[in-house]
Amino acid sequence: MFDIETKIGNIHFSSNIINKIAEKAVEDCGGKVMLHNYKGALMDVMPGWASKMNLYDESAASIEVHEIGDGYIMTIYVVIKFGTSIKAVTSQILDSIYENSEKILGQKPKHVKVVVTGVVSKNIAKRHIEVSR
Repeated sequence: MFDIETKIGNIHFSSNIINKIAEKAVEDCGGKVMLHNYKGALMDVMPGWASKMNLYDESAASIEVHEIGDGYIMTIYVVIKFGTSIKAVTSQILDSIYENSEKILGQKPKHVKVVVTGVVSKNIAKRHIEVSR
């Protein structure tokens, strides 16, 4: 997916590593944000079980990573809990992704977009709010 050339040789980073950076950014929000698919729907039970057996990556439907030229762009789909500041949470996610990408990969993403697909209270109220940097 993403290669870095060093004096010693080439380092290859798969999209799974980039997905883990985004997952960590969402987890750091303290349970106020959850990864969901682009429709804002809950994940099926079977992918959840398959994920536990390492047969399916549950975050794959929530995080899109595309390689462009000498970098990559990412889109993350999330739902947030009712009463949470969308601006504060999305800023925290974006800051964390840029910071951790710099630390781990040695390069920041070219563009990151966080899409809030819903707000959770008793049910999921569908939304489509895009925040990007």
